[in-house]
Order: sequence, then structure tokens, then C-alpha cells
Amino acid sequence: MKRILILVLLICFSSCSDEFLEKKSDKSIIIPTTYKDLQSLLDNNVDAFNIDPSLGFIGSDDYTIEEMYWEYLYTAVERNGYTWNAEIYEGETGIDWNTPYKQVFYCNVILERLTELNPSDAETETWNTLKGSALFFRSMAFFNLLQVYAVPYDVSDLEEKLGIPLRLTADVNATITRASLKESYDRLIADLEESIPLLPLLPDYKTRPSQAAAYGLLSRVYLVMRNYEKAKEYSDSCLSITGSLMDYNSLDPSKSRPIVQFNDEVILHSTQVTYGIRTDAYVNADIYASYDNNDLRKTIFVNNDWGVPIFKGWYTGSSRLFSGIATDELYLNRAECYARMGDKDKALDDLNLLLRNRFVSGTFSPVTASSAAEALVIILNERRKELLFRNTRWSDLRRLNKETAFATTLTRTLNGSIYTLPPNDPRYTYPIPPDEILISQIPQNTRQE
Repeated sequence: MKRILILVLLICFSSCSDEFLEKKSDKSIIIPTTYKDLQSLLDNNVDAFNIDPSLGFIGSDDYTIEEMYWEYLYTAVERNGYTWNAEIYEGETGIDWNTPYKQVFYCNVILERLTELNPSDAETETWNTLKGSALFFRSMAFFNLLQVYAVPYDVSDLEEKLGIPLRLTADVNATITRASLKESYDRLIADLEESIPLLPLLPDYKTRPSQAAAYGLLSRVYLVMRNYEKAKEYSDSCLSITGSLMDYNSLDPSKSRPIVQFNDEVILHSTQVTYGIRTDAYVNADIYASYDNNDLRKTIFVNNDWGVPIFKGWYTGSSRLFSGIATDELYLNRAECYARMGDKDKALDDLNLLLRNRFVSGTFSPVTASSAAEALVIILNERRKELLFRNTRWSDLRRLNKETAFATTLTRTLNGSIYTLPPNDPRYTYPIPPDEILISQIPQNTRQE
């Protein structure tokens, strides 16, 4: 981690021309000095913010890949991640680790700089928004890291299990240690809660944080923690600000990208780290077969013109995979929480509201269930179909594997060999990049029983 933070500083230096350095050779070249500078850092969604780890998607069962494509994947991380190997890097760096920690570094720079600025009355709102945004993005980075590099959340042994390094300073020489799982989740929740009153209800641009996004992320966090009361509470808060759903009847399934970027459902735009595997992946055949013929997701999400189901339902308007926060996820979060809390009717109300906007007009019959338990099964099945390729499946597998009724064994076949990932296997936690272990000497994750 120290190496990547130093690299960020070197990039800041190298991005300035020699002429510029000669004209203005002081620390203001690399240290943001104005509110505009700080906002510009936060708006860097090309190579800094609004980018999330992809290793969860690579390890998930949302897709399959043919042997001929697997062999020619560009990185060892993709090939080994697909087969759940204990070792995945083969000398490669860990972009899924470095990207969130770059975000953490920038956030810490901003938070520290803000403490040095004394806002006037006219500047207070700007100051608050910048602080809230930095707290939000740091929390989101910590959460994403926890889903990949820390063991699944389990309330029974939080103190004993390792979380992640909680970098809370921009000082690249600060000692690096791994916090406990409890400390890690407590910190990101505290930061998100602090961010809420500082942020606007909705942002000027969907790449920026907002109260709605913070509530939505808290709903996601508490769902992973299997605290369904809290997850429902924050789903409520988010959906009370924005609950728009697209009517898929208004979309054109003949388009290669039927869903536009920044559509009405998107609360916070974010994409996954780009790996070549996404362009060679086929939609899981069982998921594709589960769509009703009147379910528009079958043609909006999938192109099957050549006899193989290829995903096209990006919420990014491009071939980059969406991993942000959207209202459809929040309705599914809340529906699951209602079902787990025994309120079958409210659970089905949320589910039917969503599905009514996904079926051909005039063909949808509301889903019914005889019990909350039956409703829960239906909701989890619809969650799989709705959030396909969204990077939520890995976290869902990790939490649902704690329940016998929903535990899943993943299987892949390549070159005549069968690879499996049983429920609660240590490989549900990825290894920290070896170069980080070498430099910081933090404990490595166990990948084998």
C-alpha cells in the first residue's frame, strides 16, 4: 500500500511539465489549496473515484467462459480467479487492492486540507459537501475492500477476525496494520453516518455522493452484516428521497446498449475495475433460462442472437460493468428485509412494484406467496435475475452461505477438469497482493483449510 501511495505522489509530480515546474516550484503544485481543487480531485472518475474492485464478479456464478477464451485472458488474476486458485497473482500487481486505497489516500488528503480551511458563511455548504463526499468515498472504498480481502461478516467472531488496514491519514509513512473485522465495519459505518447531514439530498451529478447514496450504501452494508432491521431502515431512508424505476417497456431491446448511463434508477454511478473477462463472459445458462418469456430483462439484459447468452444490460451506457447504487437494488434489499422480518405482504409489494416495470405491459400477474419464508425464496431468485453482472453476487454468496437453506456450491469445468468452491470456503476471501505483504508485513489471508 505504501508503494501505491508514493506512486500517486510521483504521478502528481510527473503530470506537471518542466516549464510549469520552473515557473511555480512550490508545494502548491501538488497540494490542493482551494475548494475547487478539492472538488476536482473528487471528480476524477477516470482513474480514481467511481471505480470498484472486480474480483468479486470474477469469482461469482453470474457467468461462464469458454475454454478457448479463458486460455487467452490477458491477466493471470482473471484466469486464476475464475478457477478459484489459492494463488492468483503470479507476479502481477493487485489493481483491486490499489484502486480503493488510492481513493482512500485522496480522501485523506481532502479531509486533512479541509481542517486547515476556515470557511466563510458563504463557503460552509461547499466545505460540508466536500467533507461529506470524502467520508463517503473512503467508506465505500473500505466496504469494497472488505468484500474481497476480509472474511465474510459473522457477528459471532468479529474481534478475532482480521479486517483491513484503515488508512485514516495521508501520511505515507504511517504504520500499516490490519484492524479487526469489527473495527473495520464500525469505522465505515461511523463515517457514512457522519457524511449524511453534510451531503445534499441528491447530487448535481450522479458521480457525486449524496444523502440518498449514503443511505443506499448503508443498506448494502447492513445487508452484508445480516442486520435486516437496519438494512430495511436505510432502504426506507434512501427510497423516501428517490424511488424511481424505469419501465422497461420504454426501452429498445434491439439496441446493443438498451439502458442509458445516468438513468432514472441510478443513485450513484460507479463501475468495476476493467478486466477483459467481461467481454468473453456468457450469462449463466440457468439464470437465462429462469426468465419468463414476457420478462423484458430477457432481451434487455441479454443478447442471444448467436445461440449463446451475452450480457448487454449495463447500467453504464457502455460495456463497463456497473457497480454503483440504484433504486432497483434498494427495493430488493427492502423486500428481502421485510420477508426476513415476517412481513410477507410488504415484501411482495416491493417485489411486485419492481417486476411490474420489467414485464411486457398487460402480461404481469402479481407474485403471491403463502408465507414470508416462501416470499424470501422468490425475492432472492429475483435478486439474481435483476442484479446480474452488478458485482453484488459475491457479497450475496458470502452472506447466504451462512444459511443452510441458501448455501451454494459453485462449479466450473475447464479442459476436462472440474473446479469447485464450497460454501464458506477460505477462497471466498482473496489473497492480499504479495507486494503489499512484502512492504507492510501485514498478515496474509488463509486460502486453504
